Amino acid sequence: MSGSSSDSDSAPSARGEPATALVLGGGGARAAYQTGVLEYVGEAFPRASVPLMTGVSAGSINAAHLAADPGPWARRTARLTSYWEELTMDDVFAPRSLWSLGRSLVRGTPSAEQTLLDTAPLRDYLDRRLPTDAKGCLTGVAENLDADRLEGLAISTSNYATLQTVTWVQGCEMRDWERPNRIGRRTRLHLDHVMASTALPMVFPAVRLDDAWYGDGGLRMLDPLAPAIHLGADRLFVISTRYERSQAEATRAARTPAYPSLFQMMGILANVLMLDVLEHDAAVLRRINRLVRRIRPEQRGRLQPIDLLVLRPSVDLGALAGDYDLEIGGAMGRLLNLVEWQADPPPDWLSMLLFEHDFIHHLLEIGYNDAKRQHDRIEAFFERKPIDQSASASVRS
Repeated sequence: MSGSSSDSDSAPSARGEPATALVLGGGGARAAYQTGVLEYVGEAFPRASVPLMTGVSAGSINAAHLAADPGPWARRTARLTSYWEELTMDDVFAPRSLWSLGRSLVRGTPSAEQTLLDTAPLRDYLDRRLPTDAKGCLTGVAENLDADRLEGLAISTSNYATLQTVTWVQGCEMRDWERPNRIGRRTRLHLDHVMASTALPMVFPAVRLDDAWYGDGGLRMLDPLAPAIHLGADRLFVISTRYERSQAEATRAARTPAYPSLFQMMGILANVLMLDVLEHDAAVLRRINRLVRRIRPEQRGRLQPIDLLVLRPSVDLGALAGDYDLEIGGAMGRLLNLVEWQADPPPDWLSMLLFEHDFIHHLLEIGYNDAKRQHDRIEAFFERKPIDQSASASVRS
């Protein structure tokens, strides 16, 4: 992992003390699961210190909410839950009509209208919920930094021109960093950074930041834990939205006689690009930790172990989405109606777009109960006690 504990550009905590970072990955509507986990953590550990936050894709929305909210930790997590409970599909996107999409394609000039969905409703929704100024600047982040309620927030995006992952950071005494295909830049965060991080190619429109166009931060992000380490974290609290199948479940899933459809392959691609890399990065970090701990402390130099706690769903959120109907009009709805995708195994991409009330509430409940079952491990993490990494991070209900 190129963003490991040996990263020379990582900065110490602003107070010169070890710091915990919250790491939130992508997953679209699955980010409601993260919120359910955080709701329990806020209730059970109201004095928990989480001064650093990083988010990518839908996780950047949750990270921005928590980083910009001026309340104490428990109130912030409760308020984030209330936002998700109120969220509807109309608050996230509006389908583009087949006519407007076709007209923009005929013109030949690339534009935001050449995507299946319009995310203007999401920007308006976030603008109402987050403390911002007239230009969309996240003023609540600066206020929390000044009040020492926060030490740093990082939001990751993908530069469409260079194919680099660009992580935008506010706070922390860190230097800009450059690694193969990824860079970090200090800035004052805006709503546009959040919108860019969530802009799934072809589905959601790209967002212009400075002099380039950006999209979903999870597309080429091979080291999703690296931004938190660059911020100076020595402990990572990671909430994944990817279910870890048992070997028996994988064997049953492999017995599918039908040829994989377009939508099934889209779901596989979404998992590979946005969810699987986090699991891989966590596994690499654990191996590095084992090696570092074999070195005597006086001989480690800048090498230091980074404690890690990963929580993941106890059920397959992608399969769970198959119990709900995705009703989208416009060009995308027409496309779905033309393809017999309903006969597929439940596609993972469906769960990413399913901002449906009952599905969201189900994910909130699953996240809350999963965290409750993991109470002892979470308590050990915040009390800086050893965590049994051999224990499964998912508890099947």
